[in-house]
Order: sequence, then C-alpha cells, then structure tokens
Amino acid sequence: MLALSGAILLGSGVSLGIGFSQLQVPHPEFQAQGLSQPSQQPDSSVEQAAEFPININTASTLALEALPGIGPSKAAAIAAYREDQGEFKSISEIQNVPGIGPKIYAQIKDLITVK
Repeated sequence: MLALSGAILLGSGVSLGIGFSQLQVPHPEFQAQGLSQPSQQPDSSVEQAAEFPININTASTLALEALPGIGPSKAAAIAAYREDQGEFKSISEIQNVPGIGPKIYAQIKDLITVK
C-alpha cells in the first residue's frame, strides 16, 4: 500500500521524504505558472555568513548582515569604520560605528569576535 500511495503522491508532485530527497518531481503549480521549482541546494555564501562568532575585523559585509539588527547600510558602516580606524581592538568598540548603539550591541555581542 505504501508503494502505491507513494507513487500517487509522487505523481502529484508531493514528496514523502522517504528516500526520495534527491528526486525532483515538477510540482503542477509551478508548471501551470511557468515557474521553475525552487532550488534545494544551499547557498554557500549564506552558509558562510551564518557562522558565528563573526570576526568583525575580517568579515565581509554579507557576513556582517547575518547579525541581528545589521542590514546593508550598517554593514557598510562597519567596514568603512574598520578601513578608516584600523582593526577593532575589542568587540565593544563596534559601538563607535554610527548606527550601532547599546541596543544593537546587546543583540550582537555574543555573536562577534575580534580574534
């Protein structure tokens, strides 16, 4: 019965997750709208960005954006400060960056390092 119901479900574009994880069956909703199925491959840049703690002396702006409260403009400000002032000597020094106050610092202090 499982094989029959699995075949029916697979034919409808639904995955059971029982040994079929690499099998890509087009989902009818995507076909009807002319869309491709979303990729299930992880984005390596996102994976790298989410590795904590993040070294604020060497992190890319993309990596910095993985921190809570840090968007593209604050990440750019951190990079600009670092370029202007040199490496951060302590994590608390990030509060000298415009837009990074005590609130954001409290959210990120355990997620960053200078080593």
